[in-house]
Amino acid sequence: MSKYFIFNLLLTFAIVFLGYSGFLAYQAGNQLILFIALALLVVMVYLKTVLLKVVKKEAKKRAETPKPIVKHKKGAK
Repeated sequence: MSKYFIFNLLLTFAIVFLGYSGFLAYQAGNQLILFIALALLVVMVYLKTVLLKVVKKEAKKRAETPKPIVKHKKGAK
């Protein structure tokens, strides 16, 4: 699960960076950078939604699997 956390963190930083760079490109009037930033932003948002679906499925599968019953020896703490 830690790899999903790191990937989610990287995607979040990428989304924020691309949104900010798109905003600055719009203010500067640089249409090429703006369209590139928007295209990459759409890809990152798509990847984040796919990641969230995978994590949801993993959590559901982990919750459904029964935990093994551990029998303790008599007198053991």
